Amino acid sequence: MYSDTLRSIFNDYHNIDIGLYSYGGCFEPDCIAPFTKIGRYCSFATGVRVLGQNHPTTCKSTHPFFYNPLFGYVDKQLNRVNELTIGNDVWVGCNAIILPSVNKIGDGAIIGAGAVVTKNVPDFAIVAGNPAKLIKYRFPEKIIAELKREKWWNITIEDLKAELHDFVKPFQEVDNESLLT
Repeated sequence: MYSDTLRSIFNDYHNIDIGLYSYGGCFEPDCIAPFTKIGRYCSFATGVRVLGQNHPTTCKSTHPFFYNPLFGYVDKQLNRVNELTIGNDVWVGCNAIILPSVNKIGDGAIIGAGAVVTKNVPDFAIVAGNPAKLIKYRFPEKIIAELKREKWWNITIEDLKAELHDFVKPFQEVDNESLLT
C-alpha cells in the first residue's frame, strides 16, 4: 500500500500508474492493461481484469500476429490501445472485468464482483452485472458534490488519522431507491 518503489516499477516497466495507498489485484501486471491510471486509496479484489484492447473485428483475421508488433510480424500496433483512468477510492470486486470500451471509472465508484464493465462509470456509482448496470449511487448529489470538492484522497493517511471519526460512520441513513437517476 505504501511502496513508492513498487509503484515506480509498475509505471516504468508496465505503463501502469498506481496511486498511493491503492492495493490488491492492481499489482498483478498480467491482469491490468498498460496505460491504466489508478487513483489513490483504491481497493482491488483478486481476479480483476482490465483489458486495454480488442482483437480487430473488421480485418481478415482477428489473430494478434496481424496487429501486435510483439509477435514479430508487423512493425507497429495496428489497433487502438485504450487508456483507462480509474478515480480515487474506487472498489473493484472479485473477478470484475473492465473492457477496452471504458475510459473512466469515477471517484468513489464500486464495481460489483463478477461485473463486466462495458461503459464509463460515474462518480460514486455502484454498478454490477453482465453487462454492468447502475444499481444506485452511494450518496445523494449534495454529498457527492461535497466529497468531490473536498478531495480527501489527496491527503496522506498520516494527516487523515486526526479525522478518523469522519471515516468510520455513515453520513446518514439514505433511501437508496430515491438515488437512482
